[in-house]
Amino acid sequence: MKRILFVDDEPPVLDGLQNLLRKNRRKWEMSFTASGEAALALLQTQSFDVLVSDMRMSGVDGAQLLRYAKEHHPKTVRIILSGYTEIKAALQAMPVAHQFLSKPCDAQELENVVDRACMVQALLDDTDGNLRQVIGRIDQLPSIPRVYHALMQAFAEDKAGIDDIARLLKQDMAICAKLLQVVNSAFFRLARRITSIEEAARYLGFTMIRNLVLTLEVFQSAQPLHGLSLEALQDHALRVAALARRLCSDKSQADDAFMAGLLHDIGRLIIATEMPDRLKQTLQLAAQEQIAPYQAEYQILGVSHAEIGAYLLGLWGLPYPIIEAAANHHQPQRVPQRGFDVLAAVYLANLLVQELAPYHPPGSQSLDWAYLESLGVTPAQLVEWRDLASEQNQSPKE
Repeated sequence: MKRILFVDDEPPVLDGLQNLLRKNRRKWEMSFTASGEAALALLQTQSFDVLVSDMRMSGVDGAQLLRYAKEHHPKTVRIILSGYTEIKAALQAMPVAHQFLSKPCDAQELENVVDRACMVQALLDDTDGNLRQVIGRIDQLPSIPRVYHALMQAFAEDKAGIDDIARLLKQDMAICAKLLQVVNSAFFRLARRITSIEEAARYLGFTMIRNLVLTLEVFQSAQPLHGLSLEALQDHALRVAALARRLCSDKSQADDAFMAGLLHDIGRLIIATEMPDRLKQTLQLAAQEQIAPYQAEYQILGVSHAEIGAYLLGLWGLPYPIIEAAANHHQPQRVPQRGFDVLAAVYLANLLVQELAPYHPPGSQSLDWAYLESLGVTPAQLVEWRDLASEQNQSPKE
């Protein structure tokens, strides 16, 4: 049974939460505390799967509480409750919060978010427990310095527009992931999920994007990736994203396909920056046994970069089709067939882009024809899609 801790220093709000969530007592073990200090005392002796805290509390506030949880219980999913008028204060919690919910919070919405947080945890439940601790501590991912500097220059120029900023943002998977986390957080009260960076940039606006960059340090100088080229990884992601979007005949899925393609390998950044020794071991094993790197990751880590990346994206609250594609882009057969969808587009785009790479290491993954046929893909379509991949190979960034 999952253990959930709710914290709010307003007794009526806390009592209301307790009454609204009473029906979940058979699936959750719930604790309710009326202050940040009381919650800290609990966290010093107990652990919880999910922590839901009010932002503004006297004494120990939500940001301080989540910061403690991040340091001492990194596997705990951390959620902030914040009023729409408290955005400036809530930004203080951005480095330590996985998701945001607006106040007052609908019981069904809160239940869905907590359930989803528990489902995301299940991605790594059967693997090395240390992996969840590593991922739980992550605030940021490395960004390419040239993108960072280009954004800073664009922000300094009065002539730069939202579309100009969006074009720069789309060159970096870590930046896109963090901005989508912000725009899809519940206190913005959106009627639907946003998966387009252009739309997110327009919604957030120039000032909010600039403040996020400067205040939250979303961008940072690239770290040495110990055997992994950040430039090559980003270039591959852009090519996969652009092709995945073109493969989707359903235009309503196109934006999800682009973002899923851009973020599908984000788990490799986590392994490279947080577990460099294990990255070295997996690359050596892949070369020795002539297997694909993701297969070597399973042997060394018990999980691959696909699940690790999906776990992080899930903690950040990104739309489920993006999480699903990231988790299964090497093994789409694990997901029940629903026709040619976002996952299928990312799987196929990833392999078609790899086919055009100048070097193919031993053990490289090949197309699963049985899977493609189950989706209704014909040989003629595949030829057409290979031509698309070749065509965009000259200009993947649109």
